Amino acid sequence: MENQELLKIALKTAELAQANILKYYQADVGVEWKADNTPVTIADKSTEEVARMFWAKETPGFGVIGEEFGIESPDAEYQWVIDPIDGTKSFVHGVPLFGTLIALYKRNVPVCSVIRIPAMNTAVWAVNGGGAFLDGKPCHCSKTAALKDATVLSGTVNTMETKGFGEGFTQLRRSAKLYRGWGDCYGYYLVTAGRADIMLDPVVSLWDIAPFPLLLQEAGGKFSTIDGKTELFDASGKPTAPIYEGFTSIATNGLLHEEVLRLMNN
Repeated sequence: MENQELLKIALKTAELAQANILKYYQADVGVEWKADNTPVTIADKSTEEVARMFWAKETPGFGVIGEEFGIESPDAEYQWVIDPIDGTKSFVHGVPLFGTLIALYKRNVPVCSVIRIPAMNTAVWAVNGGGAFLDGKPCHCSKTAALKDATVLSGTVNTMETKGFGEGFTQLRRSAKLYRGWGDCYGYYLVTAGRADIMLDPVVSLWDIAPFPLLLQEAGGKFSTIDGKTELFDASGKPTAPIYEGFTSIATNGLLHEEVLRLMNN
C-alpha cells in the first residue's frame, strides 16, 4: 500500500474517532481511575475499539499499540500507534484541549501521523516526504529565532518539578516571551501549526508522542526526548524505551531546539 493511501486510512480513523468521542463529550460519562491515578472513560475505550475494528478491515496483518488495549502483533512490519483520547482530564472537565493521536510506523520509519482535536473539528497531519497539513492546507513551524520572542507550552509544572526538570524549566519559561499550559497533544498541534514555538513533557508514554517526530519533521521543526534522542523505535521496529511512561519529549520550531536542550539538561 502506498503512503498516501495509508494516510487516508489514518485520517478516516481520526474522523471515526471524533464522531465517537463527541457522543460522550460534555455528557455525564462515568470516570474510572487506573492504578496510576489517571482517568479513563467509555469514550477512551470505545474509540480505541472503533479504530482497531477499522484497521482490522483496512490493514489486516498490521500491528497495533494502543493505550487502552495494549499490543497486538508486535512483530508485524507495520505498527499503528493510538491514543484514543490524549488529555482525558481535559475531556472529563469539558475542556476542548484533548485529541486523538494516530501514527503508523514501518519498523522505525514513520509513515504518517495525525493529531485530531475533536471538540474543535480540526487536525494536523503529515505523510513521510509529503509535508505537514493543517485542515488540508500546508503548514509550517514558526520562524521565531530567539527564546525571548518565543511561546513555551507544557502540561503541569508540578510533574516537571517532580521529575527533576524544575530548575531548567523555570529558566526556560522565564526566558520566553509567553508561557502557557496548553498541554497534552494540543500543545504539539500548536507547534506544528506555527502558533507556538516550544512544547515539553517530562514523562510520556509511546502513544502520547508517536505522531510527533514525523509531524515536526515535515513542518520544518524538530522533535526529541529531553536527553536529545530522536528515535522512538529501533531498526527492528521495537520501542527504544518502555512504552508506558518511558519517554520524555520536546517539540520545537527547530531554530530553538538546541537552546531548549541546553537549558533542560543543565
